[in-house]
Amino acid sequence: MKLARFLAAALVLTCSAIPVMSHAEIKTGVLTLSPMIGGITMEGDQPVDSEGLAYSLGLGYNFTQQLGLEAVVGGANLEEEGSGDDVDFWNYRLDGLYRFMPENKLVPYLAAGVGGYSLDGDDEFMTNYGAGLLYFLGENVALRADVRHMIGFNESNLENNIIYTAGFQFQFAGTEQPVKKEPVDSDGDGVTDDLDQCPDTPKGAPVDAKGCPLDTDGDGVFDYLDQCPDTPKGAPVDAKGCPLDTDGDGVFDYLDQCPDTPKGAPVDAKGCPLDTDGDGVFDYLDQCPDTPKGMNVDEKGCDLKLTLRINFDFDQAVIKPEFKGELDKAAAFVRANANVPFILLAGHTDSKGRDTYNQRLSEKRAEAVRQALIDNYGLDAAKLKSRGYGEAQPVATNDTEEGRYLNRRVELICCVVLPE
Repeated sequence: MKLARFLAAALVLTCSAIPVMSHAEIKTGVLTLSPMIGGITMEGDQPVDSEGLAYSLGLGYNFTQQLGLEAVVGGANLEEEGSGDDVDFWNYRLDGLYRFMPENKLVPYLAAGVGGYSLDGDDEFMTNYGAGLLYFLGENVALRADVRHMIGFNESNLENNIIYTAGFQFQFAGTEQPVKKEPVDSDGDGVTDDLDQCPDTPKGAPVDAKGCPLDTDGDGVFDYLDQCPDTPKGAPVDAKGCPLDTDGDGVFDYLDQCPDTPKGAPVDAKGCPLDTDGDGVFDYLDQCPDTPKGMNVDEKGCDLKLTLRINFDFDQAVIKPEFKGELDKAAAFVRANANVPFILLAGHTDSKGRDTYNQRLSEKRAEAVRQALIDNYGLDAAKLKSRGYGEAQPVATNDTEEGRYLNRRVELICCVVLPE
């Protein structure tokens, strides 16, 4: 028993003295062979000396780096108590082994098993348990130390024996199966890390074979962020992958041929402002939206009109000399609209007098201005038309003298279609 305690202490000291090194030496799926020699301590009432020389040979198999199975045959040199005669002692057992830190060169293990032993021809059933150490000297060779408590079951009582041995363990690596490591997919995109060129892809984002997020419509916004997945390639988009409409006219920039349309202006399918009456003034600017097509209009889309400050005395159709400047403006207006087929001279009166009389008077006033333009400025008579509107279109109140004076006037109107 003292020798067993000494060996156990020596094993503990060996464990602490030998540095632990990396790189696993225990292999999976290999056979092991362990020749061992040491001592045995016999306890109880067995008729032999308490101690003797022990030896064994173990044949094992490693199922994993941790788990192994070993069949052991061993013997011991003992002497009969009192006489000194040699006594044969044999044991045989099947042990399971569990190894700790199998990746290191120094590998402790636990063992337990069943078997039997024979002492001078008497066979008994036996169990055992114990511990040991392996220290690898090379890839397939290790020093081995082992201590076992062996419990024999005879007819009268239990027999307790301690076997402590040391030796070598050899691995035969020909049948070793390499351990396959499963590929890792850290970002969970379905592409393993060894192939993944975009290792930080958000989980659930659709990716290509390289593990990079897809951009199916090629707009620069990945599919998992794209709220408009069918945007035409090359169309400018926002951060959500939707086409831009910079001027807010309801037509996307990639279709908009008039990208600077004011917001709110009605536009056509090309994003250009509408000109419904075809007068060259866009609807959002046109204050006279029903102008006949082809007519000359001002910047507001309305008929070109020049109201002359040619006013007439009451019940008169004579142009006074003081209005020559107005006639000059009228002539310039006609010449500026040389492309139009005709210009209207419209005469007006105040409300004094009968309607029929005022109608004739307004016609005389319009004709007076027309003739003055023809005679004094050489304008085309066929281009100038005169009409009278009587008192029907006042521009001021007829309740005052000043208002009535303003109503007695002639206007030039461009491009109005007149019935014959």
